[in-house]
Order: sequence, then structure tokens, then C-alpha cells
Amino acid sequence: MIALAQKKDAIQIAAIHKKEIKQGFLSSLPLAFLEKLYICIIENDFCIVAIENSQVVGFVAGTKNIGKLYSYFLKRYFIYSVIILLPKILNIKKIFETLFYPKKEDIEPELLTIAVKSDFQGKGLARQMFEAFVSEMKKRDVKVFKVLVGEDLKPAISFYESSGFKFVKETQVHKGQKSRIYIYQL
Repeated sequence: MIALAQKKDAIQIAAIHKKEIKQGFLSSLPLAFLEKLYICIIENDFCIVAIENSQVVGFVAGTKNIGKLYSYFLKRYFIYSVIILLPKILNIKKIFETLFYPKKEDIEPELLTIAVKSDFQGKGLARQMFEAFVSEMKKRDVKVFKVLVGEDLKPAISFYESSGFKFVKETQVHKGQKSRIYIYQL
């Protein structure tokens, strides 16, 4: 079943993110931090989930305005964030790069993350969730949205290109790590 995520799904979504997305700054953070982030995404924007036997097995998260999403998150969890991020202070540059990368780009609505548990990959769930994601973007009057994907994530690049995304440009969110920006027109 494909559905809009509920707050109760956030812990399962966070666990999938942490297990299936091996690289990236967010994956290095504690599960409880990711859970709070996904609660904010569900409350402030939306997340599509694939459910099998009452368990979340995949998700797609999106936002109309990532700056507003980060602001919403920090208003709710500022002290918690400081405590969690304090040990990562050596990565303060990555924190700021992650927070401020959207300021460099023109298109604000964004597909933030898509992931499917490894046991359920190859069954078309990502495609089904993506179609539901596009429908939700249309309901929110979004005409175009972007996705940022690491240059070395070939399966993700292939998925986005086969789903109708158009390459726009290369960028660097974190120094020395190339990424691609793709857009999807509705």
C-alpha cells in the first residue's frame, strides 16, 4: 500500500534512511535525530510511504520550501539539535553547507530523499511511491521540483533520468563531493 506518512511512521522512515542511505551527512546522525527530522517533514510538508504487513518498507520525502522546513525543525528542536550536533562540531562546515545549499539554487520545491528497504528493492515500489509523490506535488500547485543526487550514486541517477528528470547542472554541497541537480516538470 502507498500512502501519506503519519507521525508514527517517522521512526521506521528514519531507520530505513540510516540503513539504506550509507553516505551523506544526515546518515551519520543518530536515529532519534532523523526521527525528529522526519516528524517535521510529515508535519510541515509530506512524505509518501510504502507499507507491507503494517511496516514501512520505503519512503519518499519532499518539501515545497526547504528553508521553512529547516526553520520549523530548529524552532521545535533547537536545544536537542545543538546537543546532538555538538560532537560533530568538527563537521560544522558540513552542517552549514547542508543548511545553506538551497540558497544557491533557484528552484525551491524538492524531492529530499527516496529509499526502499533492500529486501523490497526491484519490485517497483520506488516508482509507485514516486508517482504518488508527483500527485502530492500537483495537489500543492507545484509546477517544477528538483532533486540533488551525488555524482557517484549511479542507480539513483538512472532512476531519476528514467523517471523523467532533466539534468540541470553539477554543484558541490560539500567541498570535494560533486552532486547533480535534476528538475522534474509537472
